[in-house]
Amino acid sequence: MNQIADQTLSAIARGLMAVGVVCVVMMMGLTTVDVIARYAFNSPTLWADEIASYLLIAIVFLGLAPNVRDDGHIRIDVVTNLVSGRARLALEAFAYGAGIVFSALLLLGTWTRFDNFWSRGTLSDSPLMTPMWMPMVPVVIGAAVLVLVMVVGFVTSSRALLTGETMSSDPKKAS
Repeated sequence: MNQIADQTLSAIARGLMAVGVVCVVMMMGLTTVDVIARYAFNSPTLWADEIASYLLIAIVFLGLAPNVRDDGHIRIDVVTNLVSGRARLALEAFAYGAGIVFSALLLLGTWTRFDNFWSRGTLSDSPLMTPMWMPMVPVVIGAAVLVLVMVVGFVTSSRALLTGETMSSDPKKAS
């Protein structure tokens, strides 16, 4: 069961990373178009900055879960390098537990904001008048997948701690 969840999350993480890469390319394209329009034709776009901002937000939130899953976040390992394997597992489980709380609160907050924008029909103050629920979609998706990654990491590290397994600093490698 844990291996199926890990494989599913791996596929979702790869999908989120692919969408993030597309967002980066789109952002680069928009910026290039805006620069050319501004300096070559003396006619800047009115929409490129707004869309680039939405794409940047999408890049950040869609990258949260894959980054945690692939152990890409910065760690301060002064303490974990000084403790035994079991203590390291306990710290790992604690970190994932705290991550569950944080990511669940993040998901709750982003969902509340999305729902508010959706139900009120909130539009941006820009000339595009973008429905504000639209840029919230990748934020909610990123937060939801982050919760799942944290739960799987917690279960994996807790199981290893309870069964006495040894594992690397990356809990998904133990499954």
